[in-house]
Amino acid sequence: MKSKKKLKYNKKNTDLIWVYPPNKWTSNYKQTFIYGWSNPKAKLFVENIKQKIKVHPSGNFAQIIKLPDKKNIVKLVQILNGKLKIITRHVLVKNPVRACRRMPPQTIKTKLRYFTKNNTVIIIDPGHGGKEHGTHSPKGIPESHFNLQIAKEITVAANGCLPSKRQIYLTRSTDKFVSLKQRVNFAKKKKCNLFISIHHNALPDNEDPNRHSGIGIYYTHNHIKPIAEKFLNLITKETKLKKYGVFKRDFAVTRPDFYRGILIECGFLTHPIESNIITSKQIQEKIATGIVKATLATV
Repeated sequence: MKSKKKLKYNKKNTDLIWVYPPNKWTSNYKQTFIYGWSNPKAKLFVENIKQKIKVHPSGNFAQIIKLPDKKNIVKLVQILNGKLKIITRHVLVKNPVRACRRMPPQTIKTKLRYFTKNNTVIIIDPGHGGKEHGTHSPKGIPESHFNLQIAKEITVAANGCLPSKRQIYLTRSTDKFVSLKQRVNFAKKKKCNLFISIHHNALPDNEDPNRHSGIGIYYTHNHIKPIAEKFLNLITKETKLKKYGVFKRDFAVTRPDFYRGILIECGFLTHPIESNIITSKQIQEKIATGIVKATLATV
């Protein structure tokens, strides 16, 4: 049994957390992006090519860079308080600051009221979990953590907004791995009508992270597109976040035809400004409220 130790920042890395790209990473492109968090007072450069990295006032940085050599090994040089050192990548695997709201274990069921339709089952699917982290915030906190936070906020926002015979379940309520097949099978067992998968966005390694932001909604079947558009409109109206768009994709959790399935990307963790906004408690609550309002307009 693994011991549950509280994760702390390594003293060697308190001035910089480098999230992407990994150490000794290789790519087929001539450029990549790099992002993470730094002491705002520090100056950062890419070793060999001497490219300066812009650090935002929050400490977040995200920037496209040229690859320094054929091996594509990226190293950062940090200058802080007159001291120079070469930094290697360091990523946290848990959030050392704020924990999720405490909720009932495993399957979370919320009794709902106010509507006239009956027996609708809604599945909220926090993406990733356990060994599958997804992408990371600039401070190295895994996407799976934020997916679960928003999923739990949805159950809070939904309480008292839907009828008593409707039910809402989470595919996971803790930081554990759940396979895509298990998620779909769970929905089938519960006779799901509406399946909402919660994620946060990232980018291919040759894209510019500063050019991509906003809420994205993904669907598979053509008749689901109006539902996806409704979710995009109501979430962005509630949060004032940018619309990234509605996209047709063949994802495992949106592919089944026995429920109406969408996947929501709640903004880009790779964006140096948006990542701070979408991981704040206030905006997470607004994202959840927008999702509940869209659900009410859909079921």
